[in-house]
Amino acid sequence: MSISKMFQFFNTTKLEFPVAETTINELINLFIQRHSCTIEFIEIVLVDEIEIRRINSEYLKRDYITDIISFHYHEESESVDSLNRTCLEGTIYCCLPRIIEQSRELNVKLHTECLRILVHGLLHIFGFDDSTEQQKKIMTMEEDAIIQQIILE
Repeated sequence: MSISKMFQFFNTTKLEFPVAETTINELINLFIQRHSCTIEFIEIVLVDEIEIRRINSEYLKRDYITDIISFHYHEESESVDSLNRTCLEGTIYCCLPRIIEQSRELNVKLHTECLRILVHGLLHIFGFDDSTEQQKKIMTMEEDAIIQQIILE
C-alpha cells in the first residue's frame, strides 16, 4: 500500500496548513523506518479551538484548548502503555489556530511546529506517553530526531 493511502487529511478550518502532502508522506515513511512499524491507517484532522475543546472535554474530560489530541484504534489486547506496536491506526486532531499561536510563543517556524505536532501525534498512537517530565523529555528527543531528518533531507 502506498503511503498516501495510509493517511487521510482533512482541514475543517479556513486556515492553510503549511506542510505539503509530500512532506507528510516523508514524515510517515521516516516514522515507519525508525520504529519498524507499519501504518494501517492514520487520519489527520485540522480543527479550530471550539472543536478541539469539545473533543478534549467529551473524550478526555478536560475543559481547555490544546494543540493535539490523538486516538489510537488498537486491539483491546494491546496495552495502551505498550511501545513497539507493529501496526498503527488512529486519528490525530490538530488545533491549527493553537499551533499557529504556539509557533509564535516558541519563536519557531510554523512549518516546523506543524511537523512537531504530527510527529507527537504519531508517537502517542505508537504508545509513547508524556505524563511525566521524563516521558516528555524522551518524546521531545524523538520528535527532534525525526524533524531534523526531514529538514535535512
